Amino acid sequence: MKYTILAGLLLAGCGTTIGTTGGNAPAAKGPDTCDAAVHQGLIGLDAASSLALPEPKRLVGPTDAVTTDFNPARKNIQLDDTDTIIGITCG
Repeated sequence: MKYTILAGLLLAGCGTTIGTTGGNAPAAKGPDTCDAAVHQGLIGLDAASSLALPEPKRLVGPTDAVTTDFNPARKNIQLDDTDTIIGITCG
């Protein structure tokens, strides 16, 4: 019995997680609640270019830990390892 429960727990960890991104990939498309589409021209520019964006915003590097709270008005500025903007999403 205890092996069945242990096997079930191990297999539960093998499932996919909905809504996550792997590595530097941009998050899945969702509603544009923060006007991210307006700022797509910043992609490819240095992170300093995002300073002019209105709050709320957060810059997220490839190794940065971020909270999982969802704020539909917040712009997430995704950066690569050279601090170049690679994506802008809402959340």
